[in-house]
Amino acid sequence: MTDEMPVTLEGVSYLYGKGALSKQILYDINAAIQAGEIVILTGPSGSGKTTLLTLMGALRSAQQGSVKVLGHELNRARDRTLVRVRRQIGYIFQSHNLLESLTIGQNVQMGLKLDPAGGRNARQRIADVLDRVGLGEHIHKHPGQLSGGQKQRAGIARALVNRPRIILADEPTASLDKQSGRDVVELIQELAREDGAAVVLVTHDNRILDIADRILHLEDGHMKPLGEAVAEGASRMLNLLGKHEPGTASYLAAFSFALARVAHADDVVTDSERAQMRRILHDVAHLETSEVEFIMELSMMQHRAHDSSGMGAEHNALLAERQDHFVESLFTIAGADGEVDDVEVAEIRRIAAEFGLQHSRFAGN
Repeated sequence: MTDEMPVTLEGVSYLYGKGALSKQILYDINAAIQAGEIVILTGPSGSGKTTLLTLMGALRSAQQGSVKVLGHELNRARDRTLVRVRRQIGYIFQSHNLLESLTIGQNVQMGLKLDPAGGRNARQRIADVLDRVGLGEHIHKHPGQLSGGQKQRAGIARALVNRPRIILADEPTASLDKQSGRDVVELIQELAREDGAAVVLVTHDNRILDIADRILHLEDGHMKPLGEAVAEGASRMLNLLGKHEPGTASYLAAFSFALARVAHADDVVTDSERAQMRRILHDVAHLETSEVEFIMELSMMQHRAHDSSGMGAEHNALLAERQDHFVESLFTIAGADGEVDDVEVAEIRRIAAEFGLQHSRFAGN
């Protein structure tokens, strides 16, 4: 295996159509994907995610910029170069695209036909990859005899049978329920780690974002900083909660901002404090992983923390039910770096005073 970067994009732009009917989809995209790295590509529908994936997969060519995949420049490349690159890529689609007339083993064998060397020990390779995805005993069944999750696993097996150096997955969980979708992406993650393959996964599914080593966000054809995108998403989520469940929205806002204020009190936010914030938001506020990341990003906008004192009576009533958790959480954050200093205690007291919180730690003071 060579040591070149599997995917490098520099100044990539893409347009559909020609002349007055042309429409630009991607604008000056720059990115690099390393071997063994799992990158998730997010963004709203129509933002250019699938177009970018097909450029990486040597399935179309950009009009501007450089697309280098496995050391080969793909723009204006010869057909034989494109074919050589495609043979080293595993494609996983939203739909499994299995042929109903073939058995699962025969469907996976179709992947070997992309590789001239694939015929050697083909049966063993097919059996091995189906065992790896948990379908070894289903090798002679037809797709109609499998569940949706099992069909998607068969599609993954077909993509991996050539031991690709790059895996490109386009919405692989879109047609699956929560647990099946989770199983599929964890399988892709596990197999990619074992083989050292680079993975680029397009998704709208916020429930699987935590498997990524890195997240790239596309919006209107532009690569956008993730922090900005997540903060906007968190703001929209809290605004939606504020409209339909104002008590919950105000509690989450106040809770996350208070955690951030204590963490920031000594002007240094340590990794241990961040880890504790995530744990508290997950265990105490009962948020899903993706929701925790939304709130984490928003909570770090410290300048908005002081707005929390303007919450209404409904907010204060909700806090009253949870004030012990609230105050204990603040002390937990303060002690995450091994000590609770006077500055952090003072900040906790200020927060408690703002919200009228009562707690045994404040007794006699």
